[in-house]
Order: sequence, then structure tokens, then C-alpha cells
Amino acid sequence: MSVPGRIGIILIIALALVDALILASGAKHAATAIETHALVEQTAMQPTPAQDTHKTLISTALHQINLLMNHKSEKPTGI
Repeated sequence: MSVPGRIGIILIIALALVDALILASGAKHAATAIETHALVEQTAMQPTPAQDTHKTLISTALHQINLLMNHKSEKPTGI
């Protein structure tokens, strides 16, 4: 086999390997995107009571406000 023939075969094999790596990377990216989409869709299908979430947010906000108000009034005086 001549030298240019060997170089050609080596280049073809190298390009095939690069192509395989690119395809594998694309397949991994596609699989991740499909998995993420499936998780989002599964989460979207689970009902969450909107009223309970609203009450929880309000009670958490009031609790934080009370903590801040109490923290300001507990400063030491006259020392």
C-alpha cells in the first residue's frame, strides 16, 4: 500500500471517530433535554392547592416581619 493510501485511510478513520464523538455528544444532549422535559411535564401534571400556598406565603411573610420588629426592639439601653 502506498503512503498516500495509508494517509487517506488514517484520515478516514480519524474523521469517523470525530463524527462518532459528535453524534454521541448530540445524543447525550438530546437525552438530557427529553429527560428534563419529562420531569417538567410530570411536575406540571401534579395538582397543587393554590389556596394553601397563598396562606403559607402570607404566614411566612408575617412571621418574618414579626421577627424583624422584635429584633429592633431588643436593643440594649443605657449600658
